[in-house]
Formats: sequence, structure tokens, C-alpha cells
Amino acid sequence: MAGEDYKQILTELVQKQMVVLGPNIALDKARQVAGLSLSDQGAVLAITGEPKMVLKALAEEYILLSGPVAKMTLASLMEKYPSIKGL
Repeated sequence: MAGEDYKQILTELVQKQMVVLGPNIALDKARQVAGLSLSDQGAVLAITGEPKMVLKALAEEYILLSGPVAKMTLASLMEKYPSIKGL
């Protein structure tokens, strides 16, 4: 079940950043994260490796670009998925 939660939170994070950063930048940054496969709409198709590390790597990419906005987005999403802990 936690695997599906990771897919959902990653999808939501990418899609929210597509609104903030624009789809091209958000998708380009997400596609640079090892272990993450995405559709052109920002939906996570597959996660390979440790999902928590993939989420952390993606969050770090977005935080580098948009700082506090990405942190707030991630914090609100983490509240929505209590099975995902400790980033």
C-alpha cells in the first residue's frame, strides 16, 4: 500500500510543480531523478529503487528551483499521506 502512496504523492508533487514552474521545467527536473518514470502529464508510471529516496531526490530538485514554495507544497502533501514518514 505504501508503494501506491509514493506514486500518488510523487504524481501530485510533479503536477503541482508543473503549475508553479511550468510543465517543461517541472517535467525536465523530475525526469532527471533516478528511479522515476513519468507520463507527459506528470503522472508517475513507475518507481524503481527505494521510493523514499526517489521522493527525497525529487523534493530536493524542486526546492533548489523554487525554495519555500516547494517546501510548502511538500509539507501539505506529506500531511495527506501519513504512511510516508521522515523525509
